Amino acid sequence: MVSFENDEEQIFEQTLEWLSSKLSYVPIYITKQKYSFSIDYFTRTFIDGTGAKVYLTAKEFDLFYLLFTHKEQVFSKEQLYESVWGYNHIYDSRNLTAFIRKLRKKIEPDPNCPQYIVTVWGVGYKFVGKEKP
Repeated sequence: MVSFENDEEQIFEQTLEWLSSKLSYVPIYITKQKYSFSIDYFTRTFIDGTGAKVYLTAKEFDLFYLLFTHKEQVFSKEQLYESVWGYNHIYDSRNLTAFIRKLRKKIEPDPNCPQYIVTVWGVGYKFVGKEKP
């Protein structure tokens, strides 16, 4: 309980009124997409649909997190390589393809029929934002 002395209550109400008129807000509705896995950037952990913690190497995690945070955006192999390995590394598409294959084996329910990391033929890869039923 708050108790006011003298004209403090009036000042408090005027302050609230002033702040309410100056600070505009628009309600935002956030919908959370549901996946059978969870990923936490701060602890760098990936938990699959069964609740098991899946070990991802640093580069595998970086690659997956980049794709996951840019759902439906198509990345060329060169863009992925530069974003994850940096400009100082020599681009090798076979290395990236091997990382994608290893990552799919760890995170996909069926690595031979990927539903998260899909290939966009002739371009590169993307994370598909919706799970297949």
